[in-house]
Amino acid sequence: MQPSNTIVLPSASKVLLGACMLQQGATYRQIVVPAGSELIFADEDMALDVGSIIVSGAMRAGGPTCRLASRLTLAFHALPGINPIDMALRVTPGGTLDLHGKLFEPTWTRLAQTATAGSSTLQLQDAALGWEPGQQAMVATTIWKDEQENQNEVVTVASVSEDGRTIFLTAPLQYQHYGGPEYQAEVGLLSRYILIQGDEAAAASRKGPHVRVEGWAQIRGVQAYRAGQFNVIGAYPFHWHMVGDASGQLATDNSVYRSFFRCFTVHATSNLLLQHNVAFDATGHCFYLEDGVEELNTVDHNLAAYVHVIGQAGQTFGATSDRAQPADAAASGFYVTNPNNRLSNNAASGGYAGFTYPVLPKPIGLSRDVDIVPASRPLLLFDSNTAHSSGYMWEMAGCLYFGGTVYETQGRDRRVMYNNGRHEFPTTDAAGETEAFFRVTNSKLFLCMVGHMSWGQRFEVINYQAFDIVRGATLFGQGLLQHAYINVQSGNQLSQFPGRLDDLPPIAGFQWYDTRTQTIIKDTTFANYKWQPQLGTNRMSVFYSMTHSDEFKPMGMSSTSNITLLNVDHSAIARVDVRQTGSSRMFNWLDYDGSATQRPTPSIVGSWPDWWNLDAGCTYEGEWNAWVCPWREDQEVARLELRIPGLTKAPSTGSAVPPTPANTIGFVALFGYDQQGQARTMDITRNEGITGVTGNTGWYVHMPAGAPKYHELWLSQLPVGTHIIYATRFPPGTRFEISRVFKWFKSLNRGLRQAASLGEVVSGDGLSYYFNGRHLFIKLVDPGNSETQNIDFCRDSVCVRGSRYFSLAYTIRATTLACSTSLCPVPSQVDIPATLPGITAVRTPPVVVGTSQPTIPVPAPAVPSLLPGPAPAVPVNPGSPTESSAPDAAISPPDCPDKQPTDGSSCAQKKKWGQCGASWLMKAGWCSATCGRCGQAAPQPRAATFDSCFDRQPPGASSCAQQKAWGKCKKSWVKRGGYCAATCGRCQPGQPCTDKRPRGSFTCAQQKAWGKCSQSWMAAGDYCAATCGTCTAAVAAAAVAGPAAGPGAGPPTDDSPTRAACEGTATVDGVQCSQSQADEEWAPEACTDIPTLDGVSCMDQRASGACDSPYLKLGNYCDQTCGRCLGVSAGAPAAPLLEAAAPAGGGPAGGSMPYGL
Repeated sequence: MQPSNTIVLPSASKVLLGACMLQQGATYRQIVVPAGSELIFADEDMALDVGSIIVSGAMRAGGPTCRLASRLTLAFHALPGINPIDMALRVTPGGTLDLHGKLFEPTWTRLAQTATAGSSTLQLQDAALGWEPGQQAMVATTIWKDEQENQNEVVTVASVSEDGRTIFLTAPLQYQHYGGPEYQAEVGLLSRYILIQGDEAAAASRKGPHVRVEGWAQIRGVQAYRAGQFNVIGAYPFHWHMVGDASGQLATDNSVYRSFFRCFTVHATSNLLLQHNVAFDATGHCFYLEDGVEELNTVDHNLAAYVHVIGQAGQTFGATSDRAQPADAAASGFYVTNPNNRLSNNAASGGYAGFTYPVLPKPIGLSRDVDIVPASRPLLLFDSNTAHSSGYMWEMAGCLYFGGTVYETQGRDRRVMYNNGRHEFPTTDAAGETEAFFRVTNSKLFLCMVGHMSWGQRFEVINYQAFDIVRGATLFGQGLLQHAYINVQSGNQLSQFPGRLDDLPPIAGFQWYDTRTQTIIKDTTFANYKWQPQLGTNRMSVFYSMTHSDEFKPMGMSSTSNITLLNVDHSAIARVDVRQTGSSRMFNWLDYDGSATQRPTPSIVGSWPDWWNLDAGCTYEGEWNAWVCPWREDQEVARLELRIPGLTKAPSTGSAVPPTPANTIGFVALFGYDQQGQARTMDITRNEGITGVTGNTGWYVHMPAGAPKYHELWLSQLPVGTHIIYATRFPPGTRFEISRVFKWFKSLNRGLRQAASLGEVVSGDGLSYYFNGRHLFIKLVDPGNSETQNIDFCRDSVCVRGSRYFSLAYTIRATTLACSTSLCPVPSQVDIPATLPGITAVRTPPVVVGTSQPTIPVPAPAVPSLLPGPAPAVPVNPGSPTESSAPDAAISPPDCPDKQPTDGSSCAQKKKWGQCGASWLMKAGWCSATCGRCGQAAPQPRAATFDSCFDRQPPGASSCAQQKAWGKCKKSWVKRGGYCAATCGRCQPGQPCTDKRPRGSFTCAQQKAWGKCSQSWMAAGDYCAATCGTCTAAVAAAAVAGPAAGPGAGPPTDDSPTRAACEGTATVDGVQCSQSQADEEWAPEACTDIPTLDGVSCMDQRASGACDSPYLKLGNYCDQTCGRCLGVSAGAPAAPLLEAAAPAGGGPAGGSMPYGL
């Protein structure tokens, strides 16, 4: 047979092909195996150069029980007369492909310890006894942005140790690959004895061979190199095409290296097994389930690394000549269009996301006529998968991304479209009858923008770990996050995470959303979140609220329970950005046991307006911009839509107005006033929606423009069994027609009767009203009906209450008002109703069974691991969160033992860092003996009013006494920042510190929200001192390292800060600092070596270059050996890895935009 001709095997024949039968140096044009015939490769080394192979019969190399022991290379070439799509090993319907190359176990594993740059060895977790000298392997990156700096490496094996756990390389590594106790780089074997490859020309054209199975195939131990055809639909390295039921078929222990388009594609095929495969350096989605009809496939123990997107700009993409499948703009390691498949024990590195599950409302492509809804199919299994080094191309992209949508346009020219935004899964059970949850279990994610990102509707994320991550997780719809460990900073010091903070959204363990979610976080640990006020809007927090919208405002949507905080600063627990928007004003969450807020009892967290100051038991967390109140028995978070025709704007109608002063229609206030005689108010705008708390606190709505002649109160969220006492003002003599109206159940409608007293309304059933000539009072009650059954989302006694969607309202018509506008004039005085009598008991934490946190192999927080192997497992939640985190009432027993901090540091470190005087340390009752506080009463959390005036620490290591000595008390930046008020004589210590309200109608809370606290006229008039923190220890929780008592030290109220305001050639308030001022710093009490907890000596730390590690600096480890004994300790956790930016108007000089955490 001439190689230049097409070779067709004889009919009904079996041909055994040996190496000696091949013509040396020849390229065979095409080989065809007809139905009924077989081509069998002998077990001997051979290489076949060919243009195309078509198998309608059978082609075999080795067998299921007898793998090929020799090397077989099939090298494909583009030849004249052969269609490029046929440059393939194609198995037609009815054909069989049996390829069984030598088994190498494991096909991939992970590092057992960090492999440093310059090292020529890899320590592996699993023994690679079968790996051979000369074979190639890949080592995955352990930096975040792998496409921006490729630190993936391909290495060659020189030898393997006797136990198989050490691989010796032929050349040293160029980069470090992390293998600490938190996570480890993957190491995958690329070489196989059976090789299917494209030639050098394929590398240039990006069109290589592909294996296309339309019949039956078992493929094991095969490498595809320079395979697939860029942007050619149907030309992928390994491709099961329209097979249907593929039971018994499989692709196991194969590899794909340098693919031009995808890796393993499953197209309209079900029951296929993909297992123990390795894919590296691939363009487009790698493991790819195509049309949305693929079900019951098993994708297990596979590795996909270094995955490249095809074009990335915008949100909606269509198929083009440059991007045949628009979803490749968000290419991922694993792409699953139908959730009804099993994915387990897989690892993804790189890509837009590691795992992507897009929403398909119907199948696409050749399967478009199949009558199923892929998006509603149940999630069969998603367990023990890992992903890293991805998600950085969009701030909402996750290492796990459940969202985006793929669909086809209608008409003759069908076009596939992809939108990467918010699209939800309407998940049901397999029968399509009952709503069901996605259950995502045992995931580990690291170096991601968002770890788990799902747009809803129903998700449970269980046994979850995330490290080095901008957002720990985001769940929309009904979402449960349970048994999670989220650590913002691992021991991987060369991860390049997070990089420039101004390129990122604020770092947070979890971001609460502003609408349409019900989120429960329980039995979860957050680690290493630090208070960094010098970063401003770039500072991190554990919990972060979404505050940008005035149209969409949160109702009661968020609950926590059994939260553990390890090495977390109290001031960094929560963050609400103060904005003049409804979502900022109405942020809230329920802390079911007080563990998240470090309170001894269940608590309600509300945003910054005084509207959330529910009673005298509330405290204001200044660094959070949030109120924390005891959660009482009659209280739940509730939501009303105040609708006034012609004035207000309903949400989601496209009619929202900006939250400008012109669109502010008034305020809502709690009945009565606080201890200082201040109204507890919150502005409301024309955009509908008011969120607050139920019970007898009262909701008084005041609109300066007048009284509504008609308005509606839609009970969007008023849990059955609770109530709101609503009031608003009307002119004397007004008469009313008031009804409670069900939109869909008219028979339940009722009119309200006029009561003789307010007490009758308060004790009533919601069907009466009272008017005293000034105020109309109504008790709003949702009596419940079929619409409110099973609407709450609960897990183990922790709930988020459900909501209605505009189906129940109170309608109020003032029949005697006549005016041409929506509001009729009323005298403009503010007349808030008096406080209603009585206060209910604080709730007790729910009794929850079976919620103890699991043991997860993670290190002690913020300690780098230099041990030769994985660290031993430590409990995620050591001890009771209530005992470890809640403030104590007083320091107890006479012997005064130290109560150790729960943040991962010791009392000795706290003292060395100068944190003994920090309010948050004293609040928690930590370190009483070490800090010399025995016999003193521990202060309670900061209350709404303040009884004394303290010094607020300036942003430097010099004390307030020094600032005074240097003549800085009168500097504008000291005044504007409210620094050193006691020492500088701007308030009287021991006297009450209250708010002096500025002229005009704006409250101190508004002045603070608008950024007016720093204005010179505010300081000069001593306005809003309590709210603005100019005479309180408002930022004490930022406690940082400072000098011990020494010459010129200030009084006990001075809270010594970090490094001096004058340092080097810095300027303060525009004045150049002298060198003597810059150098005038004291040493700590003692400069000694505190060894790290991993047992590595300080000398070894210095020898390995670890002295500059943020972990050594943060912990003040090895100060003496590392030469950090001059000046103040470098371990100030207020600014662990960043240069401090200069405060507005002066202060310590900042640097360029900071990097790192």
